Amino acid sequence: MRILKIGVIAILLLNITGCWSSKVELDELTFVYGMFIDEGKEPNTVEITINSPLPNRLNAGGQPSNGGGGDGNTYSTISKTAGTIPEAMLLIQKDLTRQLSLSQLKVIVLGKTYAEQGISELLLWIEREPSLPLGTYVMASPESAKEMNTLTPIYEQLPSDVLKNFGSERYLFSTTIKDCLFAEASGVGFAINNLSFGKKEETSKEGKPEYWAGIQGAMLFQKDKMKGILNLKEGRTLAWALGKLKLAVYSIDWDEGQSAASVIFVSTTSSKKLNLTDEGPVFTVNLKGKASVIYLRDPKKRDKEELGQIIIAKLKEKVSGNLTEAIRNTQKAGADVLQLGLLLEWNEPKLWKQIRERWESYYAHEADIKVKTDFYIVDYGTAK
Repeated sequence: MRILKIGVIAILLLNITGCWSSKVELDELTFVYGMFIDEGKEPNTVEITINSPLPNRLNAGGQPSNGGGGDGNTYSTISKTAGTIPEAMLLIQKDLTRQLSLSQLKVIVLGKTYAEQGISELLLWIEREPSLPLGTYVMASPESAKEMNTLTPIYEQLPSDVLKNFGSERYLFSTTIKDCLFAEASGVGFAINNLSFGKKEETSKEGKPEYWAGIQGAMLFQKDKMKGILNLKEGRTLAWALGKLKLAVYSIDWDEGQSAASVIFVSTTSSKKLNLTDEGPVFTVNLKGKASVIYLRDPKKRDKEELGQIIIAKLKEKVSGNLTEAIRNTQKAGADVLQLGLLLEWNEPKLWKQIRERWESYYAHEADIKVKTDFYIVDYGTAK
């Protein structure tokens, strides 16, 4: 029995030794957290900018330290231009003392010009790069993607952390590279956050300008082509329809502006339905939500039942109008962002087979899409 125990222990020790010898040393890697892709200055080129943390300027708790010299930044930025994305990445690697690792990539930002010319090369590269996390968020810049790397991370360590939170907190869209690949392979569309960028009034302690980023709407794609842009209110309802929106706040008024209310939707859900009629398929998008009143001005002192009917009616009018306009703009752009083609394929495969090859044109000019809403109020807050 004793010999058996010794044998088991020896086998376990051998396994431990094997793991140790095959591990990759972390201090030999440069982890890329953010990737920013722009069209190069020269024709048929692409500029890649990466954002990565500097471990020698962070202490054990992940906070900035006094070591490392330089300007004290806790992250580095490197840009290279080449004919293809892999070539640009190779040029970046040649200037580093550590091996690039994409396993921690959090966000990819596309410059507007690069997105307009199509992202087929990016999608092909993603398909063949096994180290890329499928959960990496994809967003767009209103101008250059590279400029997003200059934003000032107030609460985070890196600019890419700020942008990543725009996706993970579901402020609007939380589109990942997995979503993009799925849409491209299925022949339907997708939407990504269209960011905003600007200079803050205040400056840093060193007197340098500081920059901020936010979300101003959505950029629409059909497969690998950028087709159009939605503003924030349209993008918000579209994200709701896609089940991407976490919270939504709306303000309404009535009595010629004398009465008003603001609500926060504490729960938002959506559904899509297909009905086949004699005139063809009819799609219905239904938004559902539970709202809490966070501001109320009612000089007429109506009771809650009457107030609830007014508020819900006004909310339905506003939200339905925003979503209807958003859908109309996706049709003008020819971008099936709601992926109604997949709904048609699943429910009516024979009909889908007939119009599959001309689906983009059908969606843009013939698709009949209805909007429905179903809201109710859960509370009116506490009167003071």
